[in-house]
Amino acid sequence: MAEAKTAKAAKKPGFFKELLTFLLVIAIILGIASGAIFYLSGKNLEDLLGSRPVAKKETNQPAPVNPVSTGQEAGANQQSTPVPVSSEENGATDAAMPTAYPVETAGQPSNVEEQVARTALPTQKGALKGTITWQYNDFVGTKPDVNAKILLIRTDFDKNTITDVEEGVFAIGLAPKNSGLFAGKANGYGNYEIGNLPVGEYHITIVSAQTNRNIMLPVDEYPITKLKPYIQKWDAFLSMSLLDKKYHVATITIEEGQTLDFSHDFGNTYF
Repeated sequence: MAEAKTAKAAKKPGFFKELLTFLLVIAIILGIASGAIFYLSGKNLEDLLGSRPVAKKETNQPAPVNPVSTGQEAGANQQSTPVPVSSEENGATDAAMPTAYPVETAGQPSNVEEQVARTALPTQKGALKGTITWQYNDFVGTKPDVNAKILLIRTDFDKNTITDVEEGVFAIGLAPKNSGLFAGKANGYGNYEIGNLPVGEYHITIVSAQTNRNIMLPVDEYPITKLKPYIQKWDAFLSMSLLDKKYHVATITIEEGQTLDFSHDFGNTYF
């Protein structure tokens, strides 16, 4: 009796429809479950291996170089360091020359050579010193020739480079500025010193301030021969320097870095 009821129920038209619906639900659940499992397994594999960047295709074309660089990109505050371009990348020379360096042209001096050539070498200098004395009498003896004049004229001096006024100033014992003439005076001890003298040969004239000469006698030929070629107004120079005082004329040489000691004693005064 029961088997007959089951067979009868199976023959009902709604039974197969319910079975198909049940199987469809089961399939949908299995699909969702398998998709979730596939997603999770793929996510874990990506986290394990890490993401790999896509390599960019390299080209042999060098990046453009700005010839004037301020060391700062436009719109940024970060300084950039220039990267040298190798010869394999640009196919040119083995070592690229920075644009900031001066480019030398064959047959022309470099900037450094021009600067050295234009720099004047310092003038070689020396110095002169000495003591000028005279004899007061046999009892007192030697005394300093205070205010004795020391005049220096280089043997290559050109008398046309100074004026008559400057020449008169030199005759009384003063050297005009930038005249190429040099002068000095003995101090209270009879000592003198003239420094910063360009090396070379000089005519030195020492004129006593404490002794007189015999004015009835003419000036010696030696000082005339040595000094007159360098003096424009010889008679005026003679009257202001050599006419009534004792004098001594000689030729000396000033050497670089050396101080020449040139002293003289005038002896007794004539009157």
